[in-house]
Amino acid sequence: MEIKRTIIVGDIHGCIDEFEELIRKVSYKKGSDRMILLGDLVDRGPNSLAVVQKARKMGLECVMGNHEYKFLKWYKTTGTRMDVYDKKDYYTQFTEEDVNYIFHMPSYIRLDNVIIVHAGLKPGISVSNQSKDDLMYIRYTDADRKFISLKKVAKLGKEEAGAHFWTEFWYGPESVVYGHNVHSMTDPLIEEVYPSVTCYGLDTGCCFGGRLTAMVLETKEIVQIQAKRTYYQSKFAI
Repeated sequence: MEIKRTIIVGDIHGCIDEFEELIRKVSYKKGSDRMILLGDLVDRGPNSLAVVQKARKMGLECVMGNHEYKFLKWYKTTGTRMDVYDKKDYYTQFTEEDVNYIFHMPSYIRLDNVIIVHAGLKPGISVSNQSKDDLMYIRYTDADRKFISLKKVAKLGKEEAGAHFWTEFWYGPESVVYGHNVHSMTDPLIEEVYPSVTCYGLDTGCCFGGRLTAMVLETKEIVQIQAKRTYYQSKFAI
């Protein structure tokens, strides 16, 4: 069957009720629709296990987010690593099929002239040469494109830290759809960063009490579900 719609969904973070409602609202049809998740299915929200199992059983594609990567670091060492912050009890509840689903998440997906990635891209580097850490973690760089942590930006402020959001330096040629950074609790950030090059930031902070956002790639239609409540308080300014 021909794919008629590509539906891209922002960070779910365990918000299973909102995820299921979004699937209904967007009228997802297996076979004629292709749904791609932007990573960070887990942590913060009420039921990460249910979100992963829902996505897996539906056969949905998902790029790897930093929270899936955190889980895998723990899993690969049988839970002995000490540098994995904020381990969760449900880590031990994933089935072998769940872990396999997470393990095989790609770092990015390319669709024609669009790149789908969790966090973003370091400007001036081809997609195939991007580091996995940048693809899953990047928000800010300095003028020399060196990574600047969110902690530093939160402590000093963007100007004092010399921080520029990565899209400021992105000139394509591909457009990018990404999650990871909550620019707004209500609306996705859509920026034409260069002629015919647009960056779409779809994380609207569902786990923080914002919205779960999806975009139909072909039409740019935005579909959203308001969070049922605030599940997680961020210590960083959004």
